[in-house]
Amino acid sequence: MKKTTISMMLLGLLCAPHFSFAEANKCFQQSVNQRKTPLIKIFEKLSKEHDVKFFYSVSDLKDIQVDESQVNYQSLSASLDYLKKNVGLDFNVDQKTVTVRLNARAIAKIQRTNAQQSGEYLNPIKDTAKSREKNIDEVVLVGYGKQSKKNNSGSISSIDEKQMKGVASSNFGDIIAGKATGVQITQANASPGSSPSIRVRGIGTLTAGSNPLIVVDGLPLTEGSNLNAIDPNSIAKIDILKDAASAAIYGSRGANGVIIIETKQGKKGRMAVSFDSYYGMQMRSDNVKLVNAYDMATFLKEARDNNYLSKGSNRSVSDNNATRISKGASLRELIPDYLAPYLAKQPGLTDTDWLNTVMKPAPISQTSLNITGGSDKSKYAFTMSYFKQKGLVIGTDYEKFSTSINLSTELTDKWKVGVTMTPSYATGTINAAENSRSYNPLQMATAMYPFFKPYNDDGSLGISQQILGNTATDGALVENPVAVQEMTNRKYTLFKTFGNIFTELEVLKGLKYRLSIGGDYTNYEYNFFDPSTVGAYRAAAPDVTFANRTEYIRKNYLIENLLSFDKKWGSHRVDAILGQSFQQEDNTQLLTEATAFPDNSIRNIAGGTSFKNTLTQYKWRLMSYFTRVNYTFDNKYNLMASYRRDGSSRFGKNSKWGDFYAFSAGWTISNENFFPENNIVTDLKFRYSLGSNGNNQIPNFGALSLMNPDNYNFGGSLIPGYTTATAPNPNISWEKSRSNNFGIDFSLFKNILNISADYYILNRDGLLLDVPVPQQSGFSTSLQNIGKIKNSGFELQIASKTFNIASDFTYSGSFNFSTNKNEVLALANGQNQIITGENNFSVTKVGGSIGEMYGYNILGIYKTQEEINNSPHITGTMVGDYIMEDLNGDGKIDVNDKRSFGSGVPKYILGFNNNFRYGLFELSFSLYSEIGKKIYNADAVTTLESGEGFGMASQYYFDNRYNAVTNPDGFFGMPNMNFSNNRKEARTSNLYFKNADYVRLRSLRLAFNFPKSMLENIGLENAQIYLVGNNLFTLSKYKGMNIDATSDNVLTQGFDQAYYPVAKIYSVGFNLKF
Repeated sequence: MKKTTISMMLLGLLCAPHFSFAEANKCFQQSVNQRKTPLIKIFEKLSKEHDVKFFYSVSDLKDIQVDESQVNYQSLSASLDYLKKNVGLDFNVDQKTVTVRLNARAIAKIQRTNAQQSGEYLNPIKDTAKSREKNIDEVVLVGYGKQSKKNNSGSISSIDEKQMKGVASSNFGDIIAGKATGVQITQANASPGSSPSIRVRGIGTLTAGSNPLIVVDGLPLTEGSNLNAIDPNSIAKIDILKDAASAAIYGSRGANGVIIIETKQGKKGRMAVSFDSYYGMQMRSDNVKLVNAYDMATFLKEARDNNYLSKGSNRSVSDNNATRISKGASLRELIPDYLAPYLAKQPGLTDTDWLNTVMKPAPISQTSLNITGGSDKSKYAFTMSYFKQKGLVIGTDYEKFSTSINLSTELTDKWKVGVTMTPSYATGTINAAENSRSYNPLQMATAMYPFFKPYNDDGSLGISQQILGNTATDGALVENPVAVQEMTNRKYTLFKTFGNIFTELEVLKGLKYRLSIGGDYTNYEYNFFDPSTVGAYRAAAPDVTFANRTEYIRKNYLIENLLSFDKKWGSHRVDAILGQSFQQEDNTQLLTEATAFPDNSIRNIAGGTSFKNTLTQYKWRLMSYFTRVNYTFDNKYNLMASYRRDGSSRFGKNSKWGDFYAFSAGWTISNENFFPENNIVTDLKFRYSLGSNGNNQIPNFGALSLMNPDNYNFGGSLIPGYTTATAPNPNISWEKSRSNNFGIDFSLFKNILNISADYYILNRDGLLLDVPVPQQSGFSTSLQNIGKIKNSGFELQIASKTFNIASDFTYSGSFNFSTNKNEVLALANGQNQIITGENNFSVTKVGGSIGEMYGYNILGIYKTQEEINNSPHITGTMVGDYIMEDLNGDGKIDVNDKRSFGSGVPKYILGFNNNFRYGLFELSFSLYSEIGKKIYNADAVTTLESGEGFGMASQYYFDNRYNAVTNPDGFFGMPNMNFSNNRKEARTSNLYFKNADYVRLRSLRLAFNFPKSMLENIGLENAQIYLVGNNLFTLSKYKGMNIDATSDNVLTQGFDQAYYPVAKIYSVGFNLKF
């Protein structure tokens, strides 16, 4: 939440040539003798009565007295009108925030008074403006504390509570998308309960973790934590530390950026209660459209006919199956009998749309309660929330109950204690993709023919219909996805709690000691059961019954000792910290697999008679020492230096400790006396930072030689034993990052527009790679810190404060724009590129960026044999196959003709957020865009656009397939079950590297606030009803399942294969405040 302090100058030299606030206030008291109640007390009462926050300079207002009998506490507007008229104040009201300023009339009065008493006229206007600028103070969260944004010279993006409205989601990642520069939020897997992928300033690693560090109320969460445990309703503020100056205080964990979250705190005043609830429906938003049953029959016949005809000249499409068999036809050259009525266009036949069968409209809802309050000594905040989501894909769901507790109390004037706790319990059902015996249901839906039904006429599930029906002709052999989802058990439970307790003692004035003890506990249990009554891929029911159970327990402990110092004297201010921390994590995972079930009556591992157990245990420790010093002079010059020393059990014995530093400087030139007074540029600051940090998301035992169980032949018998699996490396350490950041902040038109721009250069080295080692070592590779990459980019944010468009009509908004360029500088010695991914679709090479799409350039379709004979081609190429570019001109088509086609990482990210208010109505919407990225549509490769005639065809492929007679201009290969080498190689080509640029309306919110006059008699402070739409449209040419899809492996970014799609959500809700 933004906290702003606006300076009030009473202006003028009242009683002496040297003006002071005390003298100004004294003059007010002399001229208005009826003021008897401190103005600040008036503000405190109004704040309690109307649940608003007043921002002002305490030192400027502390001596002003007001006649309280004239203040109408029942009406906020009437009270402000009185104070404006009689005290000389102006107020800027922004929803629940009231900023206090001295108005021109009061300034003039003080000028006149001063001129009369001193005998000369002095113009304090310039000084007043300067003082105001100095006192405008937004607070940002930094490592181990808070800091004035005016005095911060790092690169930090802030998101307050108001910006988090309007998204129906269980995690904060969805809520911050498009709200901060340099931050990419993608929902590659949008299944209920899943966490989004968060990238800060691109990808900075090749094989280690790429997630930013998440810190909640001072507690660093371990990497891989489920972000759904953080209830968005409990969050008050989020700050994202992007440069080394900001993140270096976290040392070996700061290279990927740091996201600091502050939950809602208690506040002095009466208890405030807020209740919010919404209910919504989720709909499909993908662009995948499959052919109907009649077009599918045509497609299958064409594919099998073309395969049949390509094997000999004595063959005809009119040959029946018996004739085809007599001429040596394979199963894939036969026409399935069930196609006949479809080819004859008989009406009323089964025509199942399997995607719409697997994906159904589904409800989503949430109810939350927030309670805050406190006294002068003690404060409390409590949040409780219940979230429920039925998945868009049938058989998936998620349910979560979460709470957040925040308590603090001052035992004495110098001793404070507190506790924060965030427990949550979730349960859900995930996709069958967790089971290697079956496809993901979305994959199965793209291989299921529309000739088969999910249910039999008697209502029972249609089991193995397609497998049995296609076995005779070798068609798609997948199980009914509806049966798989309904008959298998795939449930999990997740209990997570994290928090800390602290005690803080003021040792001396300005010097405090704080001890924090934190913990993060996770208990995850997953149970899977696959009965014999449902089939699997290429296996019709009855099949083998199988079950497994996974139990995972993680315990994370943290102890921190922190000294903080804050001292101001004259124009100088110094704040500093000195700290030490120790963190340890213990992990235990037990996997139990069960087989040999006598029947399906017991749907868990207890029903099995044969078991296999796999126990995995590991731990890591981190010891750290750190310090930071900030110095500010005259609100003009800011200097910061920080240092951290980390010792980690993950590092090799020769590299146990790492040192991380940072330095930054800021110059607020607008506070210089020579800076001209104007109404255009009212605030101007330059920033620079440099520093280093690291990425310790590396293997826990990467420095050691690990052993794997194996069997040895001894005397003709197999004896159990162990073999070495990895080569040791005592020098392995964190991946290192060094960055430079150049920034500028300025405000326009009396601070209506606030603009920040940053340019950064990030050099990272010591990236982990498996490097070939001599064979005599007994190993093939060794994990070493050897790779280098560079990220650079530009970020721009333009934000407007709330201002009046017309009477009772206000607007505020923000626009952000980010670029990122990634370049690989070095891989292992002698290594120029890494080729990986399905069908080797991805290349990471020196001089290029991480994970570029890699394949052939398709120029067109071979329409005659003569064209094939007269051009370089792959052996086995047929008419209707693809013309591939001979890139190097050597007269043949091979791997040397492959090239890069762009990356799965966007070049540009944009966000546009808008808030309108007219009378009692509010309208807000947020747009999010990614530009300059590619996506590899693996669904199109395997089925939808392959033309193989094995799985389903998309309508897009069917309408654009090549046919010499009906569609000679088609640009997709001719359907053919004889999948030639040409077609196989074309799987990695520009045909399937799709443009993934998009603009998405992430949220649209319309709200109505009930008039105060209606609420006073029923005890309500505020009441609001609202309509919200999320992901209502996505402007894109991509025709795949999920344009956000990407792999967990950074080397294969932009990979889409039946990833759970993002849903459109329509919801209605209400909010009450008491």
